[in-house]
Amino acid sequence: MASGRPRFVIVLAGGKGTRMRSADRHKVCFPIDGRPAIVRALDVYRECGIAQPIVVVGAMASQVMETVAAEHEGVVYVYQAAQLGTGHAARLGARALASLGEDEDVLLVAGDRLIEPIALERLFALYYEQDCDLAFMVAPRRERSEQGRVLLRPDGAVLANVEMRDVRQRRGLARLRAAALAGAPLSRGSARGALLGEMDEARASLAFGDLWTWLAEGDGTPSAQEYLERIPAAATEFTFSMPDGGQERRSVEEVEQATVVNVSVYLARARALRYALDNLNRCNAQREEYLSDIINLLARGRRPDGRPYTVRALTVENPNHVLGFNNPAELLEIEAYYQEKKRAQSAPELPEGDAYRPVSRWLAAIEGLGQGLLEREPELAAEWRATYGDDAALLAERRAAYQALLRHAAEVLGQDVPVFLVRAPGRVNILGRHIDHQGGNCNLMAIDREILLAVHPRQDDRVCLYNSEEGRFATRHFAISDLLERLPWDDWMSLVNSSQLMEMVLAADGDWSQYVQAAVLRLQHKFSSLRLRGLDIVVNGNIPIGAGLSSSSALVVASAEATVAANSLEVLPSQFVDLCGEGEWYVGTRGGSADHAAVKFGQRGKVAKVRFFPFGVERMVDFPPDHRLVICNSLIQARKAAGARDTFNQRIACYRLGAALIRQRYHQYAPLIQHLRDVNTRNLGVPLAWIYRILLSLPEEATRAELRGLLPAETLDPVLATHAESDEGYPIRGVVLFGLAECERSRVGVDLLGSGQVAEFGRLMRVSHDGDRVVRHDAAGTPLAYTAPASNAYLLDQITALETGDPEQVMSAQLQWQPGAYRCSTPDIDWMVDLALGVPGVAGAQLAGAGLGGCMMVLAHREAIPALTLRMTEGYYAPRGLEPSVSVCTPIAGSGVLLKRWHSGQ
Repeated sequence: MASGRPRFVIVLAGGKGTRMRSADRHKVCFPIDGRPAIVRALDVYRECGIAQPIVVVGAMASQVMETVAAEHEGVVYVYQAAQLGTGHAARLGARALASLGEDEDVLLVAGDRLIEPIALERLFALYYEQDCDLAFMVAPRRERSEQGRVLLRPDGAVLANVEMRDVRQRRGLARLRAAALAGAPLSRGSARGALLGEMDEARASLAFGDLWTWLAEGDGTPSAQEYLERIPAAATEFTFSMPDGGQERRSVEEVEQATVVNVSVYLARARALRYALDNLNRCNAQREEYLSDIINLLARGRRPDGRPYTVRALTVENPNHVLGFNNPAELLEIEAYYQEKKRAQSAPELPEGDAYRPVSRWLAAIEGLGQGLLEREPELAAEWRATYGDDAALLAERRAAYQALLRHAAEVLGQDVPVFLVRAPGRVNILGRHIDHQGGNCNLMAIDREILLAVHPRQDDRVCLYNSEEGRFATRHFAISDLLERLPWDDWMSLVNSSQLMEMVLAADGDWSQYVQAAVLRLQHKFSSLRLRGLDIVVNGNIPIGAGLSSSSALVVASAEATVAANSLEVLPSQFVDLCGEGEWYVGTRGGSADHAAVKFGQRGKVAKVRFFPFGVERMVDFPPDHRLVICNSLIQARKAAGARDTFNQRIACYRLGAALIRQRYHQYAPLIQHLRDVNTRNLGVPLAWIYRILLSLPEEATRAELRGLLPAETLDPVLATHAESDEGYPIRGVVLFGLAECERSRVGVDLLGSGQVAEFGRLMRVSHDGDRVVRHDAAGTPLAYTAPASNAYLLDQITALETGDPEQVMSAQLQWQPGAYRCSTPDIDWMVDLALGVPGVAGAQLAGAGLGGCMMVLAHREAIPALTLRMTEGYYAPRGLEPSVSVCTPIAGSGVLLKRWHSGQ
């Protein structure tokens, strides 16, 4: 699974829930829409990819355990014998994770919390994107709210959390102190009455301790001075220590009027959680260990390395996204919400709107754009220009494609059937190949080749696929429920690794419907508690298949956009990209989500620098205005089937094997290496020469038998299971060198474009392609076998060059200038690259896509395009009797539903 989500959740279900007024039913076992609250909560955690729940039980423990076990297997239970507070319960739960790594992540939540998946995904995104030690949810304060107050500093940083019982305690003390300062005589009975105005007698005894005992057991009326001595000024306000040693004070009124409240949902790093739980105390109004005190301890504490802990609060504006109940009335409100939500999800009709209209109306609108009738559809015209720009030829070509789509939709669905339109472009990754699944950057651009869909949501769960190229892509049908019955459904990895799916993939032999199934089933698995609608989908596309321009990923993304829109699913954009990437594992490959990120997040005229684990768009820069990206199709398809798929997965296996060997041989760095991209000078704090020494420790090649002597079976077997054994073994060192170097190239690449250093960017492209080469051509054009060097002597030469201090040698030894040896090109594409590089005005050329066929891309000055086209025609296409396939690409906008405001979740 993709990173960006915790593996563990600790669910606190030990309390009695006395305000529910039930002697025989635990609070978390009350049903909501017929499903116990704790079971419904665990459904969501599993849906969000959390593998292991730990449930802390206490009162009515057997009932809670039986309720959970009836629906969820593999849950760990921890018993809390004494009710010593939520912090105590959390500490018991954490002890069940004694072997938890320091950098593991744990979600902590009350058993009665009902959280919408979209809210959890936002918490995960905040936590991972800001590298938090603790992230927690807050909500806008409502009148008479009993939830703890969260104080934020002016810059948004978290200052502290204060429970309302502590607010009442300080307010009672402040009232008595004010009376004493005023000199008014106050009897013991009157003083107790003033304090009881804040709470009942049992709680007052806990909250006011010795003061309450003194008032209850003493005689006479105390003097004002006696009150002042027992209630110092500090006891009537709140003082918060800061990491820098300073202090901040807040009055009771300031705390009570805080704008946000704590909803008791926490995501913490194991090391920080252990520190906080070990330092909890009971110095508060309830004499209990508050779990919420972990906020205060971490907000003012420091890590072992001296840096302050990173604590962030996520504001959840929608009150229905995090629900909890303490009494029957609040439970009824939650029941009403879930009933209304169910009615909305099962509504028989979709809403009418500009984006959902009959096929005939869409045809008229598109034709109107061509006739200049923009005033009839001003919003459509504006979106059209924002997507495609002002190039008349491109606009005309795209308009014709939409018309072809809609005419076919009229034939197979009918002119009066309402549809919405989805578009998903192809993409090029102009730098950062083969490394998205290793956490490296990719420099991505969406291009003006697209998949277009006309989509009609159905009332059943059947998906019916029609293609405007019926001769190439036959009509297909499948039912979601049929696939669910045939496949394991515990988790997505079990599904994609199952023998049942492998048999289905082999039988399908790359059929186009598999990519639609991939998107629909990944979303059905994600939203497992919903019954997704089926769809009638009409498809038109002009992305060349097997050309390295992501035609398959574009179809996955388009299908996911259609499924999300038709079912009104709430999906964060970054989550959408991860789901599409994981969905494509359904067809047998094990790549990352770079293609899907480019398809989704492309911007017209821009190149995006994207990171992974966690996903994020780091920077957008303008594509150089005086240059063009030219795609030259080798017309050799790179199909993701049979031997090609094994080769793709074998190269990825080399990455994983290399990373495992590095962690094994360099124990001191193991906690710092989650992905191969983490092996760099910045993360490990080592000089570059040491990275080359790490590479020297890896085998240049290894057979499976040799690997079994190097790595344990639990590490090795899952890696080897993704592909058939190759006769040539595993070229681990060359592949890892390529990956590390490509991570460096892609890290700096888009910055070079942004600063106008096109020639330097082109040089990086050339070196990158050398890492994929299988042949190099001499001056006469004769192909010579080629493998980029990764030998001991080569790496030692780089170390020596770094040690010379000579600027030229040191620069040449930098990691980004080392090609490595991934070797996924073909002799034909290598020849195309060499032809292109011989044209004046060409800055760089390299393989496009995953390799083993497909396209080559060229970064060239616009004035060099005619010469480049002629060179490719005469040197490549004509000698092979092929029609030239040279296309100048325009960066366009990423995927979406046309006039997507109809679906507010996107």
